[in-house]
Amino acid sequence: MLFFFDESGDFSIPSSGKHKCGVVCGLVVPETVQTSLWEEFGGFASRLGSQEKDRGEPKGKLLRDDSREDFCRLLDNYRGQVLVTPTTLDLSIGPKKKASNICEHMKTRLFEEAKKCVYHKMQKQIEELGRQWGNLSVNDSLRLVALTSCFWEAIEHSVIFPSEKTYYPCWNNLDFVVDAVRTASLSRDKIVFEKMVLMWLTAWTKRRPLTTIAEIHTPDHPFERNYCIDDGRFDLGKMLRGNIIFRSSADSLGLQMADVCANIVYQAVHDLNNYNGRVPIFRLLMRNCPYRPARGGPGLIHIRESKRKIAAEKYRLLKQVMDGRNS
Repeated sequence: MLFFFDESGDFSIPSSGKHKCGVVCGLVVPETVQTSLWEEFGGFASRLGSQEKDRGEPKGKLLRDDSREDFCRLLDNYRGQVLVTPTTLDLSIGPKKKASNICEHMKTRLFEEAKKCVYHKMQKQIEELGRQWGNLSVNDSLRLVALTSCFWEAIEHSVIFPSEKTYYPCWNNLDFVVDAVRTASLSRDKIVFEKMVLMWLTAWTKRRPLTTIAEIHTPDHPFERNYCIDDGRFDLGKMLRGNIIFRSSADSLGLQMADVCANIVYQAVHDLNNYNGRVPIFRLLMRNCPYRPARGGPGLIHIRESKRKIAAEKYRLLKQVMDGRNS
């Protein structure tokens, strides 16, 4: 199973009172449709005008609206097979100092966790992770939070939806491909993310276990066979370790497609009243998104969880669009 992740927005905190989001979008592609999907996307890219590309590569922010619609219709041919899993981080949290405090709190928590470690080596590793996290900018810290949430959404929904026997072979190998434009191969945020994603996801599964369907995820299902530890618990380390790949989008059609998806969502969450006509295109894209409308928008999260429900009210139109996306 192939997972691709790209982002849209700089994840900087806006001036107090201003609306702003950062978006990370996942694209889940079973290998069973990879060849035909790449061929169709290659044909789509060849029809784009030169102004819609950057050094020959399609870019979501450069596409005309009719090209965006064509892209969504291409994906719609793979509805139920190729999944779009966005995470939208609402950055409208008030003064920038509050965001800095939240990131500092994470550093403090890591040092507290280090003290609980029985083994000295592990204690030192977590302390080092805390220092590395503390050296990240607020923007990069928030971006990694959104990326981790998007990993979770992509994994959870891929377990449920492409789950028929046709896709069984896809669960024998997992690749999580992340756009490396802002993440150099040995950069600090790459190192921090690879360590933090496993810690976060493991903690999240304790509160919200991965959903499986008893009638489908029987003991012979490869996801159960390869990753189940016992009684509904799954080995996230086995899924992720050695399988997170940072790659340039110039070398990955999957990342190019994830970039277009992320920008369509980004445009919609900054056009909440549809003044610029971005919402109908968002509606087309959401046909490949497995989220329930009750989610309150395109994978909405808020860095201050207590504010998430309040923030969700802004996204009422997008929720309504997701209600009627398949009509």
